Amino acid sequence: MLKILLKIRLKALADSLFNRQRRGKSGGKGMKALLIFLLIYCVVVFGGMFGMMFYAMYEPFQMLDMGWLYYSLCGVLATMLCFVGSVFFTQSTLYDAKDNELLLSMPIPSGVILGSRMALLLLLNYGYSLLLTVACGVVRCIVAPVTAAGAVRYVIAALLLPLIPSTLSCVVGYLIALVISRVRNKSLVSMVLSLVFLGAYFAVCFNMQSYIESMVQNGAAIGAAIQKALPPFYAMGLALDQGNWLQLLWYALWCVLPFAAVYYLLSRSFLRIATAKRGLKKVKYQAGRLQASSVRWALTRKELLHLGNSSAYMLNGCMGAILAVAMSVLVAVKGDSILQGLANIYAGGFDVHAYIMPFACIVECLTLSMTIISAPSISLEGKNLWTLQSAPVKAGDVLLGKALAHMLVAGPAALLSSLLLALVLPMSAAETVLLFALPLALVAFMAFLGVTVNLRWPRFDYTNETYVIKQSASVTITMFSGMGLVILPCLLYGFLLRKTLTPQMMLLIATVVLAIADGVLYHYLTHRAEKAFANLNQD
Repeated sequence: MLKILLKIRLKALADSLFNRQRRGKSGGKGMKALLIFLLIYCVVVFGGMFGMMFYAMYEPFQMLDMGWLYYSLCGVLATMLCFVGSVFFTQSTLYDAKDNELLLSMPIPSGVILGSRMALLLLLNYGYSLLLTVACGVVRCIVAPVTAAGAVRYVIAALLLPLIPSTLSCVVGYLIALVISRVRNKSLVSMVLSLVFLGAYFAVCFNMQSYIESMVQNGAAIGAAIQKALPPFYAMGLALDQGNWLQLLWYALWCVLPFAAVYYLLSRSFLRIATAKRGLKKVKYQAGRLQASSVRWALTRKELLHLGNSSAYMLNGCMGAILAVAMSVLVAVKGDSILQGLANIYAGGFDVHAYIMPFACIVECLTLSMTIISAPSISLEGKNLWTLQSAPVKAGDVLLGKALAHMLVAGPAALLSSLLLALVLPMSAAETVLLFALPLALVAFMAFLGVTVNLRWPRFDYTNETYVIKQSASVTITMFSGMGLVILPCLLYGFLLRKTLTPQMMLLIATVVLAIADGVLYHYLTHRAEKAFANLNQD
């Protein structure tokens, strides 16, 4: 039974990713090839970033005779990444899943249901941890010779590592579910907690260089602290650095026993957890005057209410807008050293001071391109789509309302981000106008593009909104299209046009092209998409 449940969950995950419908319609070979390419792209980019970080770590720790710390930090960072990426997935999948009662009504042991969910969690954490462990292992093979026994020990340690963050996610996810169930605004609390975890992780990664320098200067003290406070990672470091099989066994016990204990305790109480009904204080009805509004504003407000009532939608859909504002605040507080640090990591370390405004604008646009509020908006209608299709409203108004909700969230974030950058960075009046115009044009393009792509590749047969928001084809295509639209002009300018155009002229051309694209997509959604919207349920 466990095998069947796990197969069903993996199939649902694959169907959501490749946009396969229940009627057997496939997303097509082209779609699969595109998504595989995007996956490889992400692995290469993030793997390269982590690889450079580990390359900078290895030699200093070897000089201090603390090579074990290299592996220990890999374990710590991988655990942090897995925990941040999976804790809210755990909370929604284990404790707040919508199909808990359906499965419990069947002759399926609760431990099997829990096991299938934890197996999916473990698979997710393997995906996160391999980004770091593979980069760490590749760097180790490059800088020094590797023995067969050492490679075996490393593979064993890498395979055991995701058990630690999975255990933490199960425990913390239960606490989060308990807290969220007792507050009124669940979405806001969930989003705040998510941002706290993400902020802590990004703060550690962004300041990793200074942390490494501090470790080099105070290696013995930090090593003693890790040995005392983080014994699993200390054992992992010794096992891999010194070839100590006994330490590897000790590390394995730290990974396996807590995971097994958490599974045992949760399986014993899963029935009570899954069926618990924790009510809140009832809201009293207060009569008020009914206010009329336009059709488009009513539809836009409906989208905003859905966004505000879903923590997963709010967090994943608005993350780009949040990052854009956060980055601008950091630049306002710490100056352009933040931008130079980004250039050192992602752009070969060129001096940004000669291109301060273009680089700041590109960074802002890249973060805004990660805002994907409109991309899953049609799919999120789910089985209620027919109400919009049968309502006496134009299809163009429905689709435009979804795009306007995106713009009302990302637009103010773009304005605030541009304002902060314009106040603290040196630039001319023309550059200031471009700094405001290009991000706003991109916001409108992402809003229209998301609806257009989701109209072409909708997904309605899902059991959890998270699958559509995080893993659907429309979201993936929209986000990477936006990012590609920002990166492609940079590559064109760097390799072909820098001798004939100024960076500011390139930004102006990009703004004009985006404005034209906005007009084309707006016309399509308001005048040409009615038939496609009416036929959505027939796909």
